[in-house]
Amino acid sequence: MTLKPALIFKTPLRLAAIILAGAVAGCAAVSVVLAPPPVTLASGTPGGIYHPVGNAICRMFNLPDAQQTTPCLAVSSEGSVANIRRIETRKAAFGLSQTDLAYAAFHGEGPFAAAGPDPKLRMLIALYPEAFTAIVRADTGIRDFEDLHGRRIGIGKSGAGYGFTRDVVLGFYRQSIPNPEHALEFGPAEQNPALCNNLVDAIIFQAGHPNGLTQEATTGCPARLVRVAGPPIDRLLAAHAFYTATVIPGGMYAGNPEDVATIGTRAILITSSSQPDRLAYAMVKAVFEHFDDFRRLHPALATLSVKDMVPSEAVIPIHPGALAYYREAGLLRAGTAAR
Repeated sequence: MTLKPALIFKTPLRLAAIILAGAVAGCAAVSVVLAPPPVTLASGTPGGIYHPVGNAICRMFNLPDAQQTTPCLAVSSEGSVANIRRIETRKAAFGLSQTDLAYAAFHGEGPFAAAGPDPKLRMLIALYPEAFTAIVRADTGIRDFEDLHGRRIGIGKSGAGYGFTRDVVLGFYRQSIPNPEHALEFGPAEQNPALCNNLVDAIIFQAGHPNGLTQEATTGCPARLVRVAGPPIDRLLAAHAFYTATVIPGGMYAGNPEDVATIGTRAILITSSSQPDRLAYAMVKAVFEHFDDFRRLHPALATLSVKDMVPSEAVIPIHPGALAYYREAGLLRAGTAAR
């Protein structure tokens, strides 16, 4: 049988096209396989502040002029305790934490007592102040934190971390921690309905201000922010350098025209000493060199200044990669050394 001339030429062309298509598909598959996994940053629960702030940090890292070959991905979590544990187990490269929880993890205290100290935990950036916030329904008559003794208190999930701060505060008031039936765990989206529906008398959390949770609590029902100040708090501040006196400004929330004194920590970006210096350097550089853009991404970041974001070793050591950037930028505080 004799093939027609058209088929003689078309058959090899078809074969070549098939081979070429397979090669292209193979290259695409290889590129997907070889693409580096993202650098993960453990943030917080949607509705809280850690979640958008974590995304803001990754957004700076992922900007085209940052020239990073590996993208940053912010992942949700329950908060400080969960984030520290993810870093310790290498499930996240970076994470957000309260200063008191980072200190506790480094020294093996509080929720980290069973695991023991983590001498590899390192700090990268100091972020915004976080106020210890107690909100009560207006009809409870509660004015001060000490009035919460024996009341029904809504607290965050165990991974969030502000339960630890609450216990520290209670210790200085020399009160027993409320019985289990009085301390009820709620996620951020559950706390406000629990307060307004009289399931609890108060809710407690740690957050930068202004924030949506407090806004919703004070507009969902008549609610009041509670004062956390006095001799017990003076003793607490004298004992722990990572707590500071702070004020939630009056007029920020409905029904709360007066300033409310309380204590605060600071939100910080943390990592492990096992993370490469170049990665830590790149993360810090991305945030500081896009500082104005970074501040616009959330109201809690709006009042930050560059000098306030340089961390202090009073909490935990600073990562050498971060120190390298601070030295290069002329921001390093005297006497700070890599560890």
